[in-house]
Amino acid sequence: MELTLFFLLGLAVVIFFLFRGQRSGGVNRCTRCDGTGQVNERWPDPKVPGGWHILEGTCPKCKGKGRV
Repeated sequence: MELTLFFLLGLAVVIFFLFRGQRSGGVNRCTRCDGTGQVNERWPDPKVPGGWHILEGTCPKCKGKGRV
């Protein structure tokens, strides 16, 4: 009885997440640009004192689509 209940509950959770993924087209929002497709980032360059790596423009992870 309890095993059947846990099985049905687990099955319901799996089906829920499958349908949730279908609604968004099965793709995830890009985590680097937060779905905008554009980035504006700066981070320190350890090779050059006071130097910076700069990335502006299209997101290289999703190539500007906003989805991965």
